[in-house]
Amino acid sequence: MRRLAAATLLLLLALSAEAQQRPPACTAPAGPLQATICGDAALRAADARLRAAERAASTTTGRPATLAVRAEAFQRRLEAGETQATPPRPFTREELLDEYRERTSQLDDLVRQDRSIRRLEVQRCPDGRRDCPPNPVFARPAALERTCLGSALRNCRVGAAGLVASEDRNTRILWQIQHGFTDSDGLRAGIVLMAEARGGWRLLGWSFEGVSFAPPRLVETDDGPMLHAEGRTGGSGNGNADLFYRQTPQGWVEIESESWWASLPARLPAGLTIMQGVDYDAETLSARSALWREEDGNCCPRGGRAMLDFRVRERALVLAAVTLDAVARAQQPEPPACPAERATYRFGGEGEFTAELRREGPPPGAESDLVLRLRSAASLRDYWFRFTQSQGYGTQYVLPIAPPTAEGTRDLEVEDDAMPLMAFHGVRADLSLLESPPRSGMPAPRHLFLPGIGQALWYGQIPGTPAASRESLRPGFWTLSACR
Repeated sequence: MRRLAAATLLLLLALSAEAQQRPPACTAPAGPLQATICGDAALRAADARLRAAERAASTTTGRPATLAVRAEAFQRRLEAGETQATPPRPFTREELLDEYRERTSQLDDLVRQDRSIRRLEVQRCPDGRRDCPPNPVFARPAALERTCLGSALRNCRVGAAGLVASEDRNTRILWQIQHGFTDSDGLRAGIVLMAEARGGWRLLGWSFEGVSFAPPRLVETDDGPMLHAEGRTGGSGNGNADLFYRQTPQGWVEIESESWWASLPARLPAGLTIMQGVDYDAETLSARSALWREEDGNCCPRGGRAMLDFRVRERALVLAAVTLDAVARAQQPEPPACPAERATYRFGGEGEFTAELRREGPPPGAESDLVLRLRSAASLRDYWFRFTQSQGYGTQYVLPIAPPTAEGTRDLEVEDDAMPLMAFHGVRADLSLLESPPRSGMPAPRHLFLPGIGQALWYGQIPGTPAASRESLRPGFWTLSACR
């Protein structure tokens, strides 16, 4: 028995020693950088610290949707490398370590700020102790108009405080705007939002990322009440620090407003951009902004103005459409001559789609040697079509096909009542219609018009479209945007 115990002890000691010698498990996500990070002890440790900071932030944040979007954006930045270099290059080892240190420090500051606000949920136990479990419902802060909630800002003072309510008074929100500074960012403003709940008040959201915040607005939308707090960041960028929250049957949820910026460049004419924050209107779910030309300074945009229309998808604002004023439309450069087989089109209406005319494999038909590919950024699906035309003075159509192969194309079966939805028009710059479908070597049409294709996608009349995953594509022009 003693020999068995001794052998067991020796085995445990050996396993313990082996575990101490084994390097910590690598936490780097799958991707092009995983091998680089996991193969370097310093990078592996930096990645582990970052993942721990992300986990800590996820348990304290009042903005989970924004936190998740920023984590994804950081990972994409690491993988993209130094994009300011010419040509772009991967980050060096020291640059990767600097990126990790900066992001981890930001998350540590965020957790500290979040915890200072979460202390509102810590109350004394009935016997006076302070170690009771946090209670998400608390009494109205007694000195809301005079004393800063939490300790996120140093030398903090209350700039304004109050209550906003819905017209029926069934929804009430307390708010407090703070001014102070942080050691890492200098002058800062903050806002804390609290929603009325049974038995008191509940934390709704907060931020200390702006230099100014306006009192929040509570507006009615088709999907229920939405709360919008306008905020601005500092510096010449004067960016957005806005907060959006929507009331659902499960409670208030944050709506992030950062990811939509990635889809903006494809919606603007070449040479125009938005260099500062936009002016949101939560009531119409839209925003306005000046447009900057490449040669314009921050102070002086001269590219006209744009109206941005949004919709809410899950927990994000999604850019639905961009409308340009006359000045912005006049800025659009005339696209160079482009052969049809190299043309890419940007959709001008509501819907996250691009279109391409392509020559893939053997010619698909007598009417045209090209095929049309529609790509949905929302579902990441491709839809392929070939062209056909009725005899005589007939209509042009696109017919759904399977993805082309070296052997050619294969038609997909379409119901007879869906055929009218497949109408196609190539449109010249003067808005006159082309008499035949585009072919290789001919100039690409300036616009494409498929008036019924959105209806066919929405109702699953394109073969292969999942019935439970509808595509939203309103009628509109597709405009030539690039020549591949």
